[in-house]
Amino acid sequence: MIVGILVAVLLFLLALLFLVHHRWECSSFVKTIDLIPGPKRKPIVGNAMDLPKESHQIMQTIQGKWVKQFGRVYRSWLGFRTFVHISTPMLMEKMLTSQTFIDKGKSYSILRPWLGEGLLLASGNKWRRSRRLLTPAFHFQILDNFFDVFNKNADILCEQLTIANTPVKSDSVEEVDVFPYLKKCTLDIICEAAMGIKINAQLEDSEYIRNVHKISEIVVERFFSFGHFLPDWMYHLTPKGREHMKLLKQIHGFTSKVIRERKEEIAREEIQKENDDGAPDEVKKRRRAFLDLMLLSVKDGVELSDLDIRNEVDTFMFEGHDTTASALVWFLYCMATNSEQQALVQEELNEVFGDSDRPCTMEDTTKLKYLECCIKESLRLYPAVPNITRYMSEDSELGGYKIPSGASVSLQIYALHRNEEYFPDPDVFNPERFQTNESIGRHAFAFVPFSAGPRNCIGQRFAMFEEKVLASSLLRRFKFSYDIAKHGPPRANAELVLRPRDGMPLKLVSCPRCLNFI
Repeated sequence: MIVGILVAVLLFLLALLFLVHHRWECSSFVKTIDLIPGPKRKPIVGNAMDLPKESHQIMQTIQGKWVKQFGRVYRSWLGFRTFVHISTPMLMEKMLTSQTFIDKGKSYSILRPWLGEGLLLASGNKWRRSRRLLTPAFHFQILDNFFDVFNKNADILCEQLTIANTPVKSDSVEEVDVFPYLKKCTLDIICEAAMGIKINAQLEDSEYIRNVHKISEIVVERFFSFGHFLPDWMYHLTPKGREHMKLLKQIHGFTSKVIRERKEEIAREEIQKENDDGAPDEVKKRRRAFLDLMLLSVKDGVELSDLDIRNEVDTFMFEGHDTTASALVWFLYCMATNSEQQALVQEELNEVFGDSDRPCTMEDTTKLKYLECCIKESLRLYPAVPNITRYMSEDSELGGYKIPSGASVSLQIYALHRNEEYFPDPDVFNPERFQTNESIGRHAFAFVPFSAGPRNCIGQRFAMFEEKVLASSLLRRFKFSYDIAKHGPPRANAELVLRPRDGMPLKLVSCPRCLNFI
């Protein structure tokens, strides 16, 4: 009797699932999406089984093989979730300049427990308010104050690489995986810029930094696993989910503690100013972190809760270190495998700095034209963020195809940057593409390493200045090379950022004219 009831219930559930699936298959949403060319969809799993198992090959399939096979507008299915992929400047412009489609795709939702409604994930009026509030923090005059942070940490980075590069035997040349060193350096910089505190990740072990690394790994792992499809409450019942919650508690607690302490310090400064009839010199000259600027805005009447401020600080920490470390590691790879261009950069650095060991200033960065071309060309080949998505809140049209509300549009930056129509021989490292005379007439949206339009990267000036200072410091001290015969081309994993799957082992040789730096 019981067995019969269980069988009946099972058959009912299967019939119900069949009806739901049939209704889904016959829906106007699915039929509209499937009018767009793309790989053949399988029931339930979509195109998930068509993707390679190796993570570094997934991007080559989505932004390489399928682009060539189906064109620069195509669709794919990941289970019941659909993506319309685009990689032409005209369609990029339409999406990125839209004031309607400014919400990030649903795939970003796994970051919400960590970053909340910070600038990266906020939408609508909340995003517009945050953007308006934070934009002044990236004014040139404010960014100039961070150059001593850039230079100080660049010096520590070079010292650490020198120590790591010391050969075990006098006649041997060591290889150094530079990526971990770059990550620690950029973490130190963003900690001081975002929160006004010194973590010293390059020199000391830090629980906060360990937690940031670990939670980033867990988020990436969830993104590429079945956990991506689970609601947060269900995911947080799993072992990884419980670890995720534990790390979140510690990270949020640390950020909240810093906010409280900075509030108290600013209040003491205000009292001191009143008592002393003017601020002491050290207060007047103090560099204000992004956190300070938000707290001062609250004192001036801007409505920001402690949770709002914490979300923005956590967002700065998340976006401000991995992306820059990724950009720098691929820049160094491009230098290491293109000795002629590396020599030209070092020649330019010699013209600007001579034999001086003085720090790099904002004025210096404006003179480093060829270095900037090399940075841009490495960002073209290896954009730190190779893909972004937008949620379609209403029906629209792209490339002659109707895109229904509820779909996600995937903006393929990696594929866009290798569009041979705008970049002939797209796989070749050619910095001259970005010299003024070569850039004339190129579509403005053919190169968007920091996105573009209203939701472009608010910190792109900060990032470019940081990259120029770190890159110039490294190339004033070292010559880099990469043993491609030994290691083969590095495999790029498109996770939250584009990172080398197996690290970046480089050979470092101290420049003879720069021995006084070391």
